[in-house]
Amino acid sequence: MSEQIFISIIIVTWNSEDEIAECLSSIFDSSANVSFEIIIIDNNSSDKTIEVLEDFENKFPGKIKIILNKKNLGFTKGCNQGIRIASGKNILLLNPDTKITGNAIELLNIKLDADENTGAIAPQLINYDMTIQKSCRTFPGYFDMFCEMTMLSKIFPDSHLLSNWKMNYFSHDEERIVKQPMAAALMVKKKVMNEINNFDERYEMFFNDVDLCKKINAKGYKILFYPEVKIFHTKGVSIYKDRVRMIKIWNEDCLKYFKKYYYKNNFFLYNWLLISLKVTGFFRILHYKLTK
Repeated sequence: MSEQIFISIIIVTWNSEDEIAECLSSIFDSSANVSFEIIIIDNNSSDKTIEVLEDFENKFPGKIKIILNKKNLGFTKGCNQGIRIASGKNILLLNPDTKITGNAIELLNIKLDADENTGAIAPQLINYDMTIQKSCRTFPGYFDMFCEMTMLSKIFPDSHLLSNWKMNYFSHDEERIVKQPMAAALMVKKKVMNEINNFDERYEMFFNDVDLCKKINAKGYKILFYPEVKIFHTKGVSIYKDRVRMIKIWNEDCLKYFKKYYYKNNFFLYNWLLISLKVTGFFRILHYKLTK
């Protein structure tokens, strides 16, 4: 009888040779007490990522499945490729720029399975200097976007009104139900993924996790932030590899999210957002080019 897989770890890579080896090593070093498989989807890397993956595949036969895309399909489609062939009871979405600590995967799995009404669980993300990354969000609305663009959320980080979306007021050191944690490390029950039909592939890179969590909430499931479990995360590695393109994709994916959920309710605010993103996107790209 084949081994029952409890956790399928989904990792999407793109030119990740500098990060993926440490990520995979940390998984194997910390997960001796749990049955898992690793599914890696590579989006046509041009560096030595594939060589690194093949080395691990040979070192740990039967534990790693690799999908090699002939072009960059984007993060969202890559995740869905992995989810569709996953055989685990739970899915761990993991970025290649993460590093597992202790028995983090086992603890997340146990906590997630302890409550049938919990659909997903997220650890505390930490920087390598041991500071906490503020990784939890609410679902953004037009006013939240206004506060971000005008810097009000940063000027008044403790305000629940002006800093609502990115929850700057939340210390991120206590367990609580949240709307949307970052998907850099997010464990979701496979049955929940089936119910919500995985990621919405209209999003290329961003807001896919916002949409995913919104669908999980809509099905009546809770999402738990569980800071007892900590995972290292180097924020923004893939984004800074192609910064100009990522700014454009962020704006496009943001508009897709607002069009999906809010366009019918307020056509005028949607167009305000569209124009605002074009203007702020121009200056963000200009600032990047002038300072790089």
